[in-house]
Amino acid sequence: MLPEEYSAKTVQDEIDTLQNALDSLLRRLTMVPLASAPLNPKEGYMALSDGTGSGFDATSGAGLYRYSGSAWIFIG
Repeated sequence: MLPEEYSAKTVQDEIDTLQNALDSLLRRLTMVPLASAPLNPKEGYMALSDGTGSGFDATSGAGLYRYSGSAWIFIG
């Protein structure tokens, strides 16, 4: 949080802190293509299919899928 009166260094420090947080998050969100759907998914899970066996819904192939709570839905 920036103080009411601040310097260019304070602004840069805040930007650097935010950038480091984003970089850390992106390292955790890297998706590895999977040959089969994850076991025991929960509603809202997302996974990346490598297209083996036509993807998680057996028709759409490689791409990003979202679990609806009962089925994998191809996103793109």
